[in-house]
Amino acid sequence: MSPEEKEKIKRLVRELSHRVNAALSDSGDVKGALRDIEGEGYQIDLLFALFTRILRRKDDPLQIEEQPLSGAAFDDHFLKTLKLNWSSE
Repeated sequence: MSPEEKEKIKRLVRELSHRVNAALSDSGDVKGALRDIEGEGYQIDLLFALFTRILRRKDDPLQIEEQPLSGAAFDDHFLKTLKLNWSSE
């Protein structure tokens, strides 16, 4: 992938993140739930993490074969992305 393609993908993913955040922030249901919690005397801070995985389409000749992550491997990878350590032990 060329540097220009990488930058374009990064820009598109940032745009997706902004749109998801806007959709959640503008949701009347979310605002109502937040008001209900605050009405009970609690302060609430929301943290949304958008994990995006981009793979080339199978019909693309540059496709790198990659095994999909299992549920546990996906969770571990996601937590590492957030720079969080977690152990089930």
